[in-house]
Amino acid sequence: MPESKIKIGVFFVLLVVLLAAGTLSFNYLEKWSFVDSFYFATSTLLTIGYGDLAPSSDISKLATVAFALSGVTTFLYGLSVITSYYIQKGQQFEEYETQKIKEIVSNLGIPFKKKKK
Repeated sequence: MPESKIKIGVFFVLLVVLLAAGTLSFNYLEKWSFVDSFYFATSTLLTIGYGDLAPSSDISKLATVAFALSGVTTFLYGLSVITSYYIQKGQQFEEYETQKIKEIVSNLGIPFKKKKK
């Protein structure tokens, strides 16, 4: 479980670094303000793409493609990490509840038999 929490933290750090790198890149390549660069980077990462800002040079277009692909990959990684974390939590809860039921049943003096599959 602690490993999953570390992975979730890595995911959020990756998002911040990716967003900062995109903002700085578009600020440099397109000479946009930091606000416009941040806005474009965020809308590209979230795959919204409003279309009000668009890269004008070939190098900016290639950088945008690389940025978008890395963003989608990072989001998919984060989704898998968060999903596995909650699956593990659910399994732990199920094991805890099963143990509690076994304790209650044994305190009542009823023998506990495992269900055959």
